Amino acid sequence: MAEIKSHQADAFVERPDPKFRTFLFFGPDAGLVSERADTLCGKLGVDLSDPFALTRLDADAAADTGRLADEAGTIGMFGSARLVRVSGTTRRNLAGSLKPVLDNPPQDCWIVIEAGDLKKDAALRRQVTRSGSGAAIACYPDNDAALSRLIDAELSTAGLTIDPDAKQLLRSRIGADRRASRNEIAKLALYCHGRQSVRAQDVLNLVGDTSLLAADDAVDSAISGDLPGLERILDRLFISGAAPDMVILAALRHFQTLQIVRHRMDKERKPAADVIAGLRLQLFFSRKNAFMTALGLWRGDAITRALARLDKAAFETRANPGLGRSLAGTALIAIAVEAAQARRRNAA
Repeated sequence: MAEIKSHQADAFVERPDPKFRTFLFFGPDAGLVSERADTLCGKLGVDLSDPFALTRLDADAAADTGRLADEAGTIGMFGSARLVRVSGTTRRNLAGSLKPVLDNPPQDCWIVIEAGDLKKDAALRRQVTRSGSGAAIACYPDNDAALSRLIDAELSTAGLTIDPDAKQLLRSRIGADRRASRNEIAKLALYCHGRQSVRAQDVLNLVGDTSLLAADDAVDSAISGDLPGLERILDRLFISGAAPDMVILAALRHFQTLQIVRHRMDKERKPAADVIAGLRLQLFFSRKNAFMTALGLWRGDAITRALARLDKAAFETRANPGLGRSLAGTALIAIAVEAAQARRRNAA
């Protein structure tokens, strides 16, 4: 079985194993899928500027019976290696078209496929993973450590450093799409050209997209039980174009941090401030009060329930994009109601 985990993918695409002839890139981060596919294609020894060596197909065309096998079996005009690159979406059976290529892999051609967020039991992913000639490469959004490395690398190239609070703020504004993240960092570097460091205000000025700021406000309102505030924010949040699944992802990350701190508080019987200091957790100044309030409202079992609710909402908003706003809003309102109930119990 050949499935490359997301944290192994960057190393793999830099030195692709020559025994594989088909590479399937999949995951919710479309920018990362394309970026890793680009990197791997550049390592295969194919002249990508030669139109006879590179064939691009959309997924619908590739799903035609026999099309991929025909392209893979075509001999290069000058006997050189060839590459077939497939991208886009289709409701047709791409797995069926790919099967002959996996069963009888070509000797002088590679197949690179860019796909979306495939489930583990998706036919295409399962077929490539189980074959001996294909590799499936996962592409999931960057975690905080990966985002920090990306920020440092991009800004270092521009001769810039970044203040800790600015980096924390920037991480909260990017990460859902690798290519978009690079673009935002490059824009920030250009904005700060001629200076030595990037400050938090620079990030707010340039990367502080209204929808993202509203998403933070929505999460803070929900987690601290401010139901009226949440309802006001939700109205402008989705009007501004915020992606419902990204709002839920932001809430998930915030609850995961809350869970770590709450667990340490209960285990070590220490106040929140001491635990936060011991973990070296950097809370952005504009969100600190809401986070500290939430620590007084949420206990371990309640946090576990909230994480399960948000995890389910994340799946449902992606599976039903037409209902995404309603599903995300309902999940956040339910969390705000539970926090408000805890607030009332504490006050009694």
